[in-house]
Amino acid sequence: MKKNAILFVAAMLTMFTAQAQEQRGVCGTTLDDQLLFESRLLENIEKMNSGQVAADRNAIQYIPVHFHLVGDASGNGKVKESRVLDQLCALNTAFAPMEFRFYLSPHPTHGTIFNYTLNNNNIYTNQSAWSTMNAQRHPNALNVYIVDVAAPSGNQQGITLAYYSPQRDWVVSRRDQISGVSNNSTLPHEFGHFFSLQHTFIGWESDPFDDSFPGWPIAPATSPGGISTERVNQTNCTTAADKLCDTPPDYNFGFGANTCAYSAGAKDPNGSLVDPMENNMMGYFNFCNVYTFTPQQRNVVLADRATSARNYLNNSFSPATTVINTPTDLLVAPANGATVPFYDDILLEWKAVPGANYYLLETDLVSSFISPNAQSWVVSGTSSLVTSLVANRTYFWRVRPFNEYVTCAESRQGSFKTPLTSAVQTIKGLTAWQVAPNPLQEEMPVKLLVQSERSFEATARIFDLAGRQVFEQNGLQFTEGSNVATLSPGNLDNGMYLLVLQSGEGRAVRKLSVLK
Repeated sequence: MKKNAILFVAAMLTMFTAQAQEQRGVCGTTLDDQLLFESRLLENIEKMNSGQVAADRNAIQYIPVHFHLVGDASGNGKVKESRVLDQLCALNTAFAPMEFRFYLSPHPTHGTIFNYTLNNNNIYTNQSAWSTMNAQRHPNALNVYIVDVAAPSGNQQGITLAYYSPQRDWVVSRRDQISGVSNNSTLPHEFGHFFSLQHTFIGWESDPFDDSFPGWPIAPATSPGGISTERVNQTNCTTAADKLCDTPPDYNFGFGANTCAYSAGAKDPNGSLVDPMENNMMGYFNFCNVYTFTPQQRNVVLADRATSARNYLNNSFSPATTVINTPTDLLVAPANGATVPFYDDILLEWKAVPGANYYLLETDLVSSFISPNAQSWVVSGTSSLVTSLVANRTYFWRVRPFNEYVTCAESRQGSFKTPLTSAVQTIKGLTAWQVAPNPLQEEMPVKLLVQSERSFEATARIFDLAGRQVFEQNGLQFTEGSNVATLSPGNLDNGMYLLVLQSGEGRAVRKLSVLK
């Protein structure tokens, strides 16, 4: 009985271990996919060996990228722009040795820096609507579709994190893989495939070599995928595995590894102990502090970029600047911690930053900006009117300046409180009203030109954009028909203000500009 219990526990542990292994993240670029672009790889290796790519090593190349932020049928679940900006920083770091500089390329038709228009369950969860994806692709950029579930055509062990489709020549990534974490190799790995690199362990994708193999620890001469097993002595490194000699043998040891180190003792077909390059960008090891490409991998990438197949990436882009310094006093209004006049009509303002063509504006109820209430906008100017917040809450907001190439600049963050007051015009009988003169110059009086269908009494208040009340006048009487009321707000500083007319039944709001 005791023996049966032990066997049962052992069987359960084996099952759970297998299930846990099945859930590991993997690349969805299958063996068959890699064989589709192997001829390109071999041509690039030939160019590398003949020295044809040496002249490109010191020339900066700007490469356009277009990110498609895919949502479900309701438009929900899109990756946040901040994570994409962080990811672009990480991509440029990973490919810096090749002097590649990726930049955000606006779509030539849609005209936006990101594509927000793909709201489709058959893209968000499985990419079966590939014709819709193709219709939205940028014709002159490396297209990256960021989805919830990456579902390549071929099944792989584990959960697919991302994949390169050689048939479509685009990259698809799960949204949880998009980040600026320095050791996040997912998207750089797929970009490696895009530029014709294969897995360092090609042929072992579906069946990693471990102690479950017959003949362990000696590896078979041919991988389960039918690819020659690479030898440690490099006698077949130009024809086996990824065909590159400076990437040591790897039989997909990283798939089952829990550290960035291999010590299980596998040997090649000659009986030599295998020592893989754990932090290679095209391998599967997790937990490495940094991932890298070898010199030969870099030369292959450079050679692939120079092929006619990549001519569609050609451009004359030159960044306006390569550095953006975010001032500490970037945010202008509302003042930090202030209560704004209305919860549904909030003008957020910030300073212009040299070199920035865009600003990422974000709001949330938590300072980490990760709650379901988080909202974001890409703005080309220095202000934005936000009308989608709720009453009686404390909000956090931040602004991040960036341009097409420089996306690593810091953001600045503040907070404000929303009142119970709405900016919606609800005064009964009020049919039209204007503020004159507007803009206001010197210490001139302000005239309210009011057209009403009934009589009412109101109070006029003026607020600055920090939410501070700077003027109030009570007891204004308006009758049926045309009315003129005069306010004397005194010496107001230059800037934008909100003039609020409030009765016992509702309120109305106009902007007032002061320009002396």
